[in-house]
Amino acid sequence: MNLTMIEKLKEMKQEELESVFATFGSETALNLGLHLVEEAKRRSQAVTIDITLKGHRLFLHAMEGTHPDNEDWIRRKNNVVNHFSSSSWHTALRLRNENQTLEHNFNLPSSDYVLAGGAFPLILENEGQVGTITVSGLPDEEDHDLVTTGIRSFLLQQG
Repeated sequence: MNLTMIEKLKEMKQEELESVFATFGSETALNLGLHLVEEAKRRSQAVTIDITLKGHRLFLHAMEGTHPDNEDWIRRKNNVVNHFSSSSWHTALRLRNENQTLEHNFNLPSSDYVLAGGAFPLILENEGQVGTITVSGLPDEEDHDLVTTGIRSFLLQQG
């Protein structure tokens, strides 16, 4: 494993540890979802955004210029987050770096799981992971950057 990859994976782990919500409900999901929509617009990017809490989809929005396939990508990315308890991009980079695949090493079919960026664990203080916050429609790293930047700035606004 090269040093830059070790550092990148450490940073991503830290990102997950710092992106924690004190409380989370329907109103938070709506506000966070709209915040992510605004962040995407600010960047002139078109994405589909999904926020799911304990198996209940609380927010879904497909921006103009997205495709119905984005929802399937979201489902498969969310499955990765729920299985590995880390962001889908973090898992993708870690497994690629360890020369592992979902199908061969974990018996997880590509029809239901995908190593692609954009899904992030929804983490509650004192509870741990309770859902997912996901964007789809951009290249892997851009999906990941949009969701993590959006979560961070949203949490800062919440104080």
